[in-house]
Amino acid sequence: MQDAQCIRGDLLEIGALFGKSAIVLGQHAKPQEKVIVCDIFEDAEGDAENVEENIQSYTGLNRAKFEENYSKWVDQLPVVIADLSTNIVNKVEPKSLRFAHIDGSHLFEVVRMDIANTRTLLNENGIVVMDDFRALHTPGVAAAVWDAVSNQGLTPICITEQKFYGSWNPRIALDIQDNLTRWIASQQDALNYGIQDIAGMSTLIIQNPAPWGGKLQIVVRIPNPWRPIQVVIEVPAPWRKHIAASRMRDVVNYSWGRPYLGKRSGSTEV
Repeated sequence: MQDAQCIRGDLLEIGALFGKSAIVLGQHAKPQEKVIVCDIFEDAEGDAENVEENIQSYTGLNRAKFEENYSKWVDQLPVVIADLSTNIVNKVEPKSLRFAHIDGSHLFEVVRMDIANTRTLLNENGIVVMDDFRALHTPGVAAAVWDAVSNQGLTPICITEQKFYGSWNPRIALDIQDNLTRWIASQQDALNYGIQDIAGMSTLIIQNPAPWGGKLQIVVRIPNPWRPIQVVIEVPAPWRKHIAASRMRDVVNYSWGRPYLGKRSGSTEV
């Protein structure tokens, strides 16, 4: 949507890990735009709790591995700020960003400051995305996000099962939300969605699609204490229209569940 509206600005990633999200930003950056990545990588810094989180959650992370992964997909390496994210306002020009993806520390005070800093760094059309705001081990992220919404003026655009999208500009947030809602509504019920009023603000909620839509396979991930098990059930192409394959798809998608997520565009539901 930013591309369609010719919105320009740099792109920021807080928390690089091995580069997956940063690579996506790099692939969408225009020639005149910078991708900025902020991470301490292998250097354990911060207070005791932050250091312990980094040691336990990000073992094996280092800058060399990140840059190796990144360069496989993007020609030019990003600007790297090897520092705590809490220091970023001193190293990035104010109002220079159009997009910020925050996936660093999950501790409440750190995340709260990361969110607040985006208000300084994003331009008037900017979007902030928070990762891991609903996971079991990240209650601090959820608390910081809704504190910003309730008390600091962050306007929700939408939430998915893993991420929160918002803007400090209510007009931009509502415009993107409206366009996104219309697009989802045009997909013939392929996605479950709804709009709820949260803290006085319209919030679009989008459920992840069922494991099997029009694809010929279903992927089931089974967690275990050692390593997740992934089971792939693939239907041979000649059988994809067979009634048994159709029935399997219906059963899987039905069992996936489609909870009520809120009012839909043009709906009279409450």
